[in-house]
Amino acid sequence: MEKTLTGPMTAPVAATMERPRDRSIDNLKVALVAGVIVGHTTIAWTGIGEWVFEEPHLGEPWFSIISMFLIAAMFGMALFFFIAGMYTAPSLDRKGTRRFLIDRVFRLGIPMLVFIVAMSPVIEYADPDNAGSTGGFWAFTVDIWWPPAPGPTWFLGVLLIFSLVYALTRKLAPRRGSAPRSLGVWHLVVAALLVTAVTFSIRLAVPLGVEVWRLSVGQAPGWIAGFTLGVLAAERRWLAPITPRIAKVTRRAAWAGVVAGVLALVGIALLGLDPERLFGGATWESLLFSAIEAVLVVSMPFWLVDLFRRRFTDQGRIRKEMSRAAFAAFLFHQLVLVGLVLASRFVPWPPEAEYLLVSVLGVAASYALGSLVVRLPGASRVI
Repeated sequence: MEKTLTGPMTAPVAATMERPRDRSIDNLKVALVAGVIVGHTTIAWTGIGEWVFEEPHLGEPWFSIISMFLIAAMFGMALFFFIAGMYTAPSLDRKGTRRFLIDRVFRLGIPMLVFIVAMSPVIEYADPDNAGSTGGFWAFTVDIWWPPAPGPTWFLGVLLIFSLVYALTRKLAPRRGSAPRSLGVWHLVVAALLVTAVTFSIRLAVPLGVEVWRLSVGQAPGWIAGFTLGVLAAERRWLAPITPRIAKVTRRAAWAGVVAGVLALVGIALLGLDPERLFGGATWESLLFSAIEAVLVVSMPFWLVDLFRRRFTDQGRIRKEMSRAAFAAFLFHQLVLVGLVLASRFVPWPPEAEYLLVSVLGVAASYALGSLVVRLPGASRVI
């Protein structure tokens, strides 16, 4: 089964970075991977979204407070694709089409294949809906290999497709010149309007949460917008640096989007309306939610990149190690969380304590495992 928040996030970021590394983006990447891990833990203890387990729900007011953090799912994957796009354009320029494509297939395809073959059977079999229902683990393993269950590595597959399309586009229509071109507010407004229209249109047929080919295609416009804006930002030097006006506009828009998202969810609950109307169909609620999501998709990447480049540029030994291990932590975190959730069932603690414990240990253990994996011979060539 595909998971709503995953994916995820990170392989391409680690794989496409130029040297010297941008420590601020490395720090952002570390935070984003940690957010994915905590996000899956949150799904388990709230039941909002879909993941392997559903644990006893948090009590109020914690359930409502923690649930609001899942608003990050509205822009999180777009941010991952934005960062990947930032480094895809210079990677293609530096390597050329042939070497770039070989590198993409190698660095994105191999980790995805490893996850599907070696990890997805274990993770999917842990799901109570699957365990014991197909004649045992080995029979289930063969069955789950086709159609494959990519888990968070769906992101790598989609990014590989985006990379191939970008390389082909630049082969047929080479970029002319490399002079910086300014980013205007009107660019962001047009992008937000396009994302709103396309997202609302797609969700008329495929509501948010409904999967096609194991993908939540209702969020695909945000993925495409994030990657495209990242590529354009690199090609046109929109981020070198972000102008004060764009920084201010995107910061305000990002916070406005977050507030609007919270108010929309709270309003739906207070009015007793069906929350499913937010996620698709010919409803004003779906149009509103699509617009809020579009604002976040367009503004959050620029604001967060600017914020981290201004305030989070330093790296000590721990942050440096975490940034090196972020891709591996992303790749293995579901396996870690499955083990921790199963172990938490032996601890007679309130759901709130179990949630906090698994969240903290999930991040720490995933990064610790990732740090060990990247030290294996040959691992650095892929992750």
